[in-house]
Amino acid sequence: MAAFAFPKSARLLRRADYVAIKQRGKSFAEGPLAASFRPRDPTSTAVAGARVGLTVSSKIGSAVTRNRIKRRLREAVRLELASLPAVDLVLVARASAPSASVEEFREWLRGAASRMRTVA
Repeated sequence: MAAFAFPKSARLLRRADYVAIKQRGKSFAEGPLAASFRPRDPTSTAVAGARVGLTVSSKIGSAVTRNRIKRRLREAVRLELASLPAVDLVLVARASAPSASVEEFREWLRGAASRMRTVA
C-alpha cells in the first residue's frame, strides 16, 4: 500500500512554493484542470519525484463541492504520483471539475505527465 501513498514530502505546503511555480514555471489548461509546473532541481537533497499542490477556488462552488473535488483529486494524484515526472506541480480546478470523476482526473494526470516530460 505504501506504493500508493501521498506523503507530506510529495505535497507543496508553502504559499511561497505555489507563487514561485506560478511565476517561473510553465502552464497549460485543458478539461477540468489547469496546471503550472516547474522541473525540480536534480541535485536537491529532498525526496525525488513530483511534489503536488491543489487549489480549488470558491468560484467553483460551495465548501461541500470544493472539498469533494479536493478528495477526488487527491485520490487521483495518490494513484498516479509514481508516474509523474520530477516536477513541482500546482493543479487548479476549473469550472468543469465538479462533474469529473477520479478516473477522469487520473486520465488527465496521465496526459499531463507525458506533456510535462516533453516540455520540461
